[in-house]
Amino acid sequence: KDFIQFKTSLLAEEAANDPIKKADTIRDIVNSISKIPDRIKREIYIQQCAAMMNISEEVLFNTLAQISRKENTEARKQERKQQKAFEVVREHPKEAKVDVQFELERKIIEILLLYGKEEQQFEDLVLKENEEGELVLEPERVEAKVYEKIYLDLQEDEIELTHDQFKIIYYKLMESLNEKEDFQLSAFLNDLDQELVNNISSILMEEEKYNLHNWERKDIYPKEKSGTIAQLVSETILTLRCYLIKKRIYSLQQNTEEESEDNNEVLEEIVNYLQLNKLLNNKLNRVLS
Repeated sequence: KDFIQFKTSLLAEEAANDPIKKADTIRDIVNSISKIPDRIKREIYIQQCAAMMNISEEVLFNTLAQISRKENTEARKQERKQQKAFEVVREHPKEAKVDVQFELERKIIEILLLYGKEEQQFEDLVLKENEEGELVLEPERVEAKVYEKIYLDLQEDEIELTHDQFKIIYYKLMESLNEKEDFQLSAFLNDLDQELVNNISSILMEEEKYNLHNWERKDIYPKEKSGTIAQLVSETILTLRCYLIKKRIYSLQQNTEEESEDNNEVLEEIVNYLQLNKLLNNKLNRVLS
């Protein structure tokens, strides 16, 4: 007798009168048979086992199939684990963080360069108290040149451009737009150093991309920028205001976390800024609609 036959006869004798032990014995024998690589030999052993244990071959073949499936599943799991262990972790490139303030200041310079001298009708939303004593925004129409509107709005909020190049260009532009009735961009550029000229050229090239698209051929008809200058100015200034207020709120919140003393005044200031931010966002939504 070989090992399988010996094991079958031995276990058959031990489990002869115990059904539970007999079932465990059969599983044990079938498990041993499943290790045999030759399929024909496996079938022969199943037939012999069925005869010796007095059980149908079908049951044994089903048990053998279950064991094989389980082993295959375990093998695949193990293979996946090994593959995962050797996988190279690929780092996703980080998205470039947008400098919001830089972009907004750049947009202000662009507007001044292109439309600074144009007269526009702006809708200002002025904070007023209603009959219930609540602060509400009421529209007021104001006619002004673009550069005047930008200058007054920034001055009102005590906003200064933070990027050095933009700050220099801004003040030079304001001076030139205010003093020269017939403002010419080419003449303005002649008075600047090369670095500033390069910066301005970069800004104007971005604007040119907008104009170079052949929208009509694609059946897309965007609004002409000349028809939305007032909206563009208001939207840009309001967005800058909202951004700076959010920065201020964040700074105040950081202070309250770091300081353990009484923060009532700071908290009150935060609440005021939050209310102002809400009003400005309402104003911005009105401009965009």
